[in-house]
Amino acid sequence: MRSTSTPFHVVVATDENFAMPTAVTLRSLFTAGDTDAQVTVIHDGLSLEAVDSILTSLPPTAPPPTWFDVGDFDVRPTTASHLPDSTYFRLRLADAVPAERGRILYLDVDMLVRRPLGALAAVDMKDHTLAAVQSINYPFVATRGAVDHWRPLGLDPRAGFFNAGLLLVDLQRWRSRQVAERALEYLRSPNCGKGADQEALNVVCTGDWLPLDPTWNQQTPMLDDQHGAHLLYDTETIEAARTDPHIVHFQTRPKPWHRHCDHPWRSEWLDVAAQTRFDIVTDLRERTIADEWRWRTRRAASALVKGR
Repeated sequence: MRSTSTPFHVVVATDENFAMPTAVTLRSLFTAGDTDAQVTVIHDGLSLEAVDSILTSLPPTAPPPTWFDVGDFDVRPTTASHLPDSTYFRLRLADAVPAERGRILYLDVDMLVRRPLGALAAVDMKDHTLAAVQSINYPFVATRGAVDHWRPLGLDPRAGFFNAGLLLVDLQRWRSRQVAERALEYLRSPNCGKGADQEALNVVCTGDWLPLDPTWNQQTPMLDDQHGAHLLYDTETIEAARTDPHIVHFQTRPKPWHRHCDHPWRSEWLDVAAQTRFDIVTDLRERTIADEWRWRTRRAASALVKGR
């Protein structure tokens, strides 16, 4: 176990569209009490304006982040996904941090940190590559939409399926087991579904991850009784995660920066957002799938022009 007073390393992944929520996630990390956390931001060529806005959104005493550009990272998955390309950047986390780091904590940038993370970073991983919170939407490998080709892959259908928004990673095991390389191979295989790198990581790390308490990743579907939370946890555990989570994951749309968002932790997110350099516009229209594809088409055309 690490001492809770020892600085630990946090990795986030973002792009220009998510610069603002990235600033909110990182500011919440520092204001929740992790004042000495070392941060690495994986990105695909953020503008100087976005970088400056993120930097000036952090508390003055916060250690400056390290920036790791993966603009040439070409995944080319077999199955198209509505998720932004930056979702795949977490596969480069081992390249983004110094080799001597023993473990890192990866966070999605649609998260709000509400409590210090020292206790999480100190978790005994018991020789697992990852520690994560089980998915509420897709609790098991054979859940429809999790790993639809589990049978030909030889996976245990009852094995747990984790949400990849928060990952505590043993970097030595990640590297030695070639997690990123195997995940990329899966993404480019005929078995790849619509779950993007979350699905790939679950396939590669099935049986090799440690379940965490859901308060470390309060997923939006946990907030009602129409999903699988009661299949996984007792009432007391669910209530703690619902009412006082350590980390809120604004997992589904609308996000807190969209109009019509009624998430119960939106006001707290907005309080932190108001302390950043960004002008927070709370009536943004939620992007539709058609919007996503138009954006992707424009980006692909731009890449052709630029020769990337």
